[in-house]
Amino acid sequence: MATMKKLGFLNSATAKELADPVEAFHGGMKQVGFVKDQNVKVTDQWAEHDLGRLPDLARKLVEAEVDVLAATGGIASAQAAVEAAKGAAKPIRVVFVGGFDPVKAKLVDDLDRPTGNVTGVTTSTTESLPDRLQLAKELLHDAGIESIAVLIKPNTLVGQLEKANASGALVLEASTEEQLKAAFTEAKKARRAILIGADAFFTSKRAQIVALAKEHGVPAIYPFREYVYAGGLMSYGPSLPNAYRQAGVYAGRILGDATCPNPPVLRPTSFEHVLNLETANALNLKVPHGVLARATRVIFPR
Repeated sequence: MATMKKLGFLNSATAKELADPVEAFHGGMKQVGFVKDQNVKVTDQWAEHDLGRLPDLARKLVEAEVDVLAATGGIASAQAAVEAAKGAAKPIRVVFVGGFDPVKAKLVDDLDRPTGNVTGVTTSTTESLPDRLQLAKELLHDAGIESIAVLIKPNTLVGQLEKANASGALVLEASTEEQLKAAFTEAKKARRAILIGADAFFTSKRAQIVALAKEHGVPAIYPFREYVYAGGLMSYGPSLPNAYRQAGVYAGRILGDATCPNPPVLRPTSFEHVLNLETANALNLKVPHGVLARATRVIFPR
């Protein structure tokens, strides 16, 4: 009887908040023949937004002698996994998911032919921020909005990259629920829209963020469709569940052949533009025809 493979799953958030992407990850593994508790043992470690815990959690997975370590939920998870794998008694391959540039983050040396033990999927949300900002400007051109601020989580590489890609827009910072509330309160006073960054902290707080935008009447633009499905105004970005599914496929392939060469880092080939007309009506926004025509999905008023 073949020995059951071991996979470690590391994430910066909580299982409840990322239920759909995690389900997609396991779906990806199943595509290539690996099913949890049938032929692969999966050990999960969740940091619950305390990024300082990630190095210890990654080391626990290494000590469990996993064959593959899936590091999801941002660059901090990936960095912790890569560092922990260096001290492993046996070689451990790392598969990451995140919105950062993995070359700039020094996780891989080449996107197409990564050497070493690291590969993964990038959602390119930091690089696509200028496109999201331009689309937001088109949407709000005639809405009497004074400015659009980019909300980032400070002291993170993703936040730094988003700040650099903000094209001169005002940058706000938030890393707690109270700071989120303060950002929307100030935006209402200043007649300002907010473009939400792609940090995993914001993604996990999407229900609260959408509720704050509604409560204060602030137009908010998001990096993932899940915000719009929760009642948000508009999103432009990649499919997060699909990124996790692709990472699951990679993890499964490596579990099946530990000697296989590193596959290339996957980048999104398309972006979803989702628009909620019910929310636009509630904000008294008239959506320009050009913005509406480019939407890949439109949620109509009930």
